[in-house]
Amino acid sequence: MPTMNISLPRPVVWVVLSVLTASTVGVPTLAQDAPRWTASLGDIRRTAALIPGPRPLRVNFLKFAESHRTKNFSVDGAPTAPSIQARTAFQLVYPDGHVMVDAGMDITVHDFFGRGVQEPYLSEAARQVEQAVRDARLVVVTHEHGDHVAGVVHAPDAADLARKTVLTRAQAQTLLTAPQMPEIALTPEAAGRFITIDYDRYFPLAPGVVLIKAAGHTPGSQIVFVALASGREYLLIGDVAWHMDGVRQVKGKAAPWVTEDARAVMDQLTWLNELSRTEPDLVIVASHDEEQHIELTRQQLLSSQLE
Repeated sequence: MPTMNISLPRPVVWVVLSVLTASTVGVPTLAQDAPRWTASLGDIRRTAALIPGPRPLRVNFLKFAESHRTKNFSVDGAPTAPSIQARTAFQLVYPDGHVMVDAGMDITVHDFFGRGVQEPYLSEAARQVEQAVRDARLVVVTHEHGDHVAGVVHAPDAADLARKTVLTRAQAQTLLTAPQMPEIALTPEAAGRFITIDYDRYFPLAPGVVLIKAAGHTPGSQIVFVALASGREYLLIGDVAWHMDGVRQVKGKAAPWVTEDARAVMDQLTWLNELSRTEPDLVIVASHDEEQHIELTRQQLLSSQLE
């Protein structure tokens, strides 16, 4: 599989490669034998400065589908009140282009999540996500589930999109050997087209953008840190929590169809909870929290349209 091939000044390439660590793909370490998950916001901020250049100007998102669940599935112990899980993709807008965080999904993959129930699929919004992915300079996914990765692995132009899509080796391995659904399975030939990376804790993806390894929800889960040119900072946490109450209360999910490394997820929720109390200007965004997205849009911290 190819390694990072983004055109960067030669010294920066050396720095980027120096933070990668070799890893093998094989039997995963059992959770009880693994070290506890932790991260340092200070180290993440320093990593965000490794790649020179203009930083992103803003963060956009778009909801392209919904899943209707009761809230107790998203937050353990929550009431069985109706709750909307928004299916979203995020766009980091630079002066000369954009990076997509997550890639949307087609209607076939969407139907998988309905479990036999017809749920809203917003065709025009899905088309806009598809176009934004096609126009992106780079695509990265928070994890290897269908609603986040199908837009680059189950698309008519998947072979072309792969050349500008970054997968971690853990994400690629899951898609090769244990995909969430058949539609997102990768063959070795298809996997070889992607930009595949290994890193230990943090990876500088682009000016102001850092990937944070956060295996737990899936083996390839990662959090995306974004520092805008304005100084505003974001953590796009993917599915570490489905609803921000999981972060506020440090409570995991109670969805019997989801298998997670519960200890790692709790470590991540604990870290995010602390940041939410000590870093009031840091915007922590959960991919599926419809209520939070509405409020962040009202506060003009997110824009609910793509460019």
